[in-house]
Amino acid sequence: MKALPVLPVPRIAQTFPIDANLNKAPWNRLAPVPLAASHGRDPENRARSVQPTALRVCHDGERLYVAFDCADRDVRGTLRGRNAPIYGEEVVEAFLAPSGDPRRYFELESSPRNAYFEAVIDNPDGARRTMRSDLDWVCRGWQRAVHVRGTLDLRDDVDDGWSVEWAVPFEALGAPSPKPGERWRGNFYRIDRASGGEFSAWAPTLADPPEFHLPNRLGVLELE
Repeated sequence: MKALPVLPVPRIAQTFPIDANLNKAPWNRLAPVPLAASHGRDPENRARSVQPTALRVCHDGERLYVAFDCADRDVRGTLRGRNAPIYGEEVVEAFLAPSGDPRRYFELESSPRNAYFEAVIDNPDGARRTMRSDLDWVCRGWQRAVHVRGTLDLRDDVDDGWSVEWAVPFEALGAPSPKPGERWRGNFYRIDRASGGEFSAWAPTLADPPEFHLPNRLGVLELE
């Protein structure tokens, strides 16, 4: 089994608007982490995505901040509102397990149309047939924003991409303010539907065909 990656999550001491503008502090001070092809037989597979995604994550002791910067030549998304099946279109996702037990995690998603998905997942066997999703759970206080660099859902032009910015309260995840060095389990993903589909992740799940709901492949988030 491929060793799990570790993502340092720096602590910041500043406030900033959640507006999907990533050309500001703290994002312009943090090195981007590229997502890689999620699936494949080679455990060293870190193939560069055709439409790359840059991830940045930090926290302030009360909220986890996440930013996705997605290159995209054709930004698309039709679904709206809460908990529509946006994972069937184009989306960025996070699975977060603050307890350190990867069998129970929070699933958060955003689409280019700023539709969103929030659920608690119980996945004791690492198999969809026994996985349970609580769609009534609400991530209270979750702030999110999306910015599209181009024209949403217009097939005959060339877009630049889209960005997503989140602020996720620890309280909504049932987690206290973390101590330095505290470790969570988690992963970050993107689904792009162009050219037959591209599935990318921070910690590749190595499943072929692509599958994100594999708890044993959630990486390690080390909160500073």
